[in-house]
Amino acid sequence: MDQNWQTYRTLVNDHIAIFSANLAIFEQFSSEAAKLSKVVQFSIGYCADENGLPQAEEHQLLFRNILRALTNLSALSDTLYAGHIVSNGKAKLYFYTNDTDAFIQVLNGLGYTDDLDIQDDPNWDIYFDFLLPSPLESKMNATEEILDLLVRNGRDLEDIFLVEHTFYFEDKENLLEFIESAELDDVSFNALKYTDEPVPVNDEEMLYMAKIEQELTLNNNEIFMLVEKFEHLAHQYFGEYVGWECDELEPNRGQLN
Repeated sequence: MDQNWQTYRTLVNDHIAIFSANLAIFEQFSSEAAKLSKVVQFSIGYCADENGLPQAEEHQLLFRNILRALTNLSALSDTLYAGHIVSNGKAKLYFYTNDTDAFIQVLNGLGYTDDLDIQDDPNWDIYFDFLLPSPLESKMNATEEILDLLVRNGRDLEDIFLVEHTFYFEDKENLLEFIESAELDDVSFNALKYTDEPVPVNDEEMLYMAKIEQELTLNNNEIFMLVEKFEHLAHQYFGEYVGWECDELEPNRGQLN
């Protein structure tokens, strides 16, 4: 089975959780050949560290067990592997299927019956609304990755970086209301720029653009708080917070999305 993993870190019930969603099944939801209406969930346990994640020596064993389950269950007809969540001493696996009897028979043979649960989910709500990352979760995960990249490139996060945030709006009035709110909010910035006319942002769309420039150190949680703040503020005015970039990114790294 094709697999294309989107992995990100978030919190579930105040516990650190590592989500891995299989993007390869995304387009199959609208396919007549993949009208799978049942989602099956079960758990595989592991020895956890103080954060509820696998201890170092547990990683290989856990993912061998996940691969064993994936290989055997994905061989069933009308069955797709949606993804898994690793958190609080358990890896929870999610599959969509139409043949729950055959699925449970194979699962019993594997011995993975902890937390077994079967739900009707014809609209794939668990996949789209729970397993896939939200735009904010994607930006938070991208922020962690870019900070790691800067450190690997030998940058000291205590230095001051020129950071640029980008926003898109379809309507100019929403853009101007956003700018007014940003100027009145408790956010310091060097410059706030915007376009008077729509500009091309891809091959199909013409949108208004705004950019906020700041000077920040990146050795604390401020950048994460700003990402969350700008995500909600842009949404409030029917815009899109594209993400941020800084003056020390690798060439061709591009915008954080």
